[in-house]
Amino acid sequence: MKNIFLIMAIVLFSASACKKSISLEDPIAEEDINIIVQETETPNVYRFINGQIGNTAKAKWNLGNSEEAVGDTVIGKYPFKGNYTVKLSVFNGIKIVDKSIQISFKNDNLDLDPVYGFLTGGPNATNGKTWVLDSLIDGHVKLVNNGSTTPWNKLAKTNKGVYDDELTFKLAGKECLYKNNGNSYCHGGTIDGVTQFRLKELNANWGTVTSSTADGGDLMINYTPKDAVQHWEMEIRGGKHYLQLKGGAFFFFYRGISNVIEYEINSINENEMVVTHYETAPASRAASLWRDQYTLIRKGYQRP
Repeated sequence: MKNIFLIMAIVLFSASACKKSISLEDPIAEEDINIIVQETETPNVYRFINGQIGNTAKAKWNLGNSEEAVGDTVIGKYPFKGNYTVKLSVFNGIKIVDKSIQISFKNDNLDLDPVYGFLTGGPNATNGKTWVLDSLIDGHVKLVNNGSTTPWNKLAKTNKGVYDDELTFKLAGKECLYKNNGNSYCHGGTIDGVTQFRLKELNANWGTVTSSTADGGDLMINYTPKDAVQHWEMEIRGGKHYLQLKGGAFFFFYRGISNVIEYEINSINENEMVVTHYETAPASRAASLWRDQYTLIRKGYQRP
């Protein structure tokens, strides 16, 4: 059994045995609120305990790894080496009191979350993993609006700056390289009275558009991302992974954002990935529940 970090042992009493009535007359002193930290048998996995267990309402936690939790005892998993701030929030009888600690890890443990390895190929894939649209199946792009779905049939956008696009994800430095061979695809038309709203939004925030050609209600564009090498981040909210692309990269069809280009990872394995983008701007699109689903495959993969 590994040594306990910050404490050698702890005796946990039941809430019924230790429960104390918190009131304005008898609050818990702020200095008495603390976090107990225990290592587990698994590298990069810690147990965090409310030091006033049984004396407070359920504790709330920010685990510093983009996850939150509720309860007097919670588990934090940290796939990546680095420094993290863990924050505990409890009511002491008068106000919410926050206490924080710093924890550090010297090594990665990607076994804690296989999504990172599937996305990038893992630490041994120095060149990363490259993803492309699965253009040989119907519905590789689905546009959804208030329950109505419009799918792209297979090869529907041949020679329109879509199917030669690639996204390569690397674990090292969380690099992302959007290779579009100079051409991309963008939602066109008029939104809330603004002609080619998405094109203006894209050009203002994420890169440079030098020319465009109408394709039905959308646009084929000459596009260069803002950054030569883009980057990615991952947030985990409610048990779901949200992939955020930085520097002007997107999954091959620009459909609009507010302040971040984000995709929910619906499913992922060694060869296939399905992501959904929720339109957040303008407000009318968000209110209509516009979202766009993309089915991708590892470059070179052929379905059996």
